[in-house]
Amino acid sequence: MVYIEDEEHLDFYGLEVVRKIIDFQFLTIKVFLERMFYFYLIGFFIPFLFELSIDSLFLKNIAYLLCFFT
Repeated sequence: MVYIEDEEHLDFYGLEVVRKIIDFQFLTIKVFLERMFYFYLIGFFIPFLFELSIDSLFLKNIAYLLCFFT
């Protein structure tokens, strides 16, 4: 479900103070999401792809553990 704001309240988002707050929150969330992406990439995706390409059971178990704990 999508909430649609009334037309009479849309001018509130045009205020400079509100725009600065929204931009600041976006930049904070952007940094957090970038860090989570790299953490997921290193902790899950790379070990998962590594596990697909090897035959050693010991190394597969290590990769599975990394994927599990991520």
